[in-house]
Amino acid sequence: MDDIKIFDSELLLMEYLWENGPCLAVDLARVFLDKYNWKKSTTYIVLKRLEGKGAIQRDYPKYTVTPIITRQQVQSAETHTLVDKMFGGSFPDLFANFLKTDSLPEDTLDQLQAMIDQKRKEK
Repeated sequence: MDDIKIFDSELLLMEYLWENGPCLAVDLARVFLDKYNWKKSTTYIVLKRLEGKGAIQRDYPKYTVTPIITRQQVQSAETHTLVDKMFGGSFPDLFANFLKTDSLPEDTLDQLQAMIDQKRKEK
C-alpha cells in the first residue's frame, strides 16, 4: 500500500470519507456539487479511480462508499514520494531542510526532540 498515489481531487473525497465514514455515492455527489461545484459525473469518475487504486470499496445495491485505506497510509506513501523525489531518498536531508526554516518556534523544536527521544526508547 506504500505505493498508492492519491491526487488532489481524490484526496478531497478521501478526506470527506475519513471524516464522515461510509456514505452513499449520491450523497457524496450532492455534497461535492454544493462544496466544489463538481458535476455528479466528476464525483463518480473520481470514485471509480479510487476504487481502482484499492482506496475505497463500494457496496450495492445503493452504492455505499467505504474507505479501505487510512489517512496514515496515504500520509506515509506521500512522505516517501516526497523524500524520494526531492531529497534523493534521504530523510536526514529532508529533516535538515526543515530545520533550516528560520521561523521554527521553540515549542516545535521541543516536540520534534520529544518524538526523536521516544523513537529511541522504542528501539
